[in-house]
Amino acid sequence: MPKLYILTEHSPFMMSYVFITDGGRAVIIDGGRESDMPHLREIVGGRKIAAWILTHPHLDHIAGFVDEMKKGEITESIERIYYNFPSEEFTVSCPTEVLPHVICDFNKELPKFSDKCVIAEPGLEIEVDELKIEFLFAGEERYLYPKPNLAVNESSIVFKVTSPGMRSVLFLGDLGPEGGRDLLRDNKEKLKSDIVQMSHHGHGGVTEEVYRAIAPEACMWNAPDWLWEEEDIEHEPELWGTWHQRKWMVNLGVCKHYVSKDGTQEVDLMLKH
Repeated sequence: MPKLYILTEHSPFMMSYVFITDGGRAVIIDGGRESDMPHLREIVGGRKIAAWILTHPHLDHIAGFVDEMKKGEITESIERIYYNFPSEEFTVSCPTEVLPHVICDFNKELPKFSDKCVIAEPGLEIEVDELKIEFLFAGEERYLYPKPNLAVNESSIVFKVTSPGMRSVLFLGDLGPEGGRDLLRDNKEKLKSDIVQMSHHGHGGVTEEVYRAIAPEACMWNAPDWLWEEEDIEHEPELWGTWHQRKWMVNLGVCKHYVSKDGTQEVDLMLKH
């Protein structure tokens, strides 16, 4: 049985996951900032990184990866890097309040690892030992309006990880309401998953209708304490705080939550019969 870890924050907030396969290889999702890298390396434990999946080009998701590429110390241990980013021109033109864009640094370092890169187009399926990873959606540059401040979040890729005898896991990145509607329209029959990574750290992400289609048994929240206790408010139309989204999960009957504030945890992947 493969293992899945949700990693705790060593920066203000971030997203980082690691699968360890039965074959002893690692699959990394995002990784967080530079200060999150020592803990990530500890969890990976010197294993070959079969796939490093980057959901979208925001600091709290890929700055650590870019820093590792600058250092060049683990580049040789990475077999493939999967991403589907909007262009640098599109990304830097989008307004943002708190997250500087890191895509410029990513593109500067890209020649060092371009031979390992695969653009994660919807429909792409890969296998890493016993894991099957299917890319379902890529927001790309479709969502500059009506919420331009969410355009980079909406560029997130969505993918599903399955394996015989394992609970299915759906990763939403930071996808927002507009991308969530298109994801639901295009992939409704594929969304049902046992475990879901809550979009955009559990606040201001996809709408309740998407989670109803996923119908998870367990949720993974990339939320430090201050975000986990966020007020039950609607920041903007359709952008709900964490407490409100926690109510959605209560209504769906979800009882198990993995929250990054509680430390690095192994997610139970054993399929329930």
